[in-house]
Amino acid sequence: MKNGQGPPPEMAAPPYPGFSPDYQPQPGIHPIQQPTYQYSPQQPQVVHPVMTQVVVMQQLPTDVPGQMMCPHCRSSVVTKTEHTNGFFTWLICGILGIFMCWPCCLIPFCVDDCKDVKHSCPNCNNVLHIYKRH
Repeated sequence: MKNGQGPPPEMAAPPYPGFSPDYQPQPGIHPIQQPTYQYSPQQPQVVHPVMTQVVVMQQLPTDVPGQMMCPHCRSSVVTKTEHTNGFFTWLICGILGIFMCWPCCLIPFCVDDCKDVKHSCPNCNNVLHIYKRH
């Protein structure tokens, strides 16, 4: 290439694939035939019913009474709550005791927010859930 011009005239573009415009089939030679596709009807489709199961997730109550389904008496109840001393209560008591706050280390046993909450059924009195403080 010179001075940004195109290819020299003696170089022609390569031929495109396929038959040239002056092609004449020879007698006795058959051109290649494309494969034929046969139509076959589809098999009947069988639709199977889908079984759907609904799972109801109930949120467990925290430190206030909550509505639950009692697995023992199979009734929907609002739980009865009772605050009990748990690990968190004793942990706070121990931390206050380590820092020499002797009279103050008994405070967690008087504060409901430091205790675990036991939820029970008001009908059958079975324990349904214990909310543990962290």
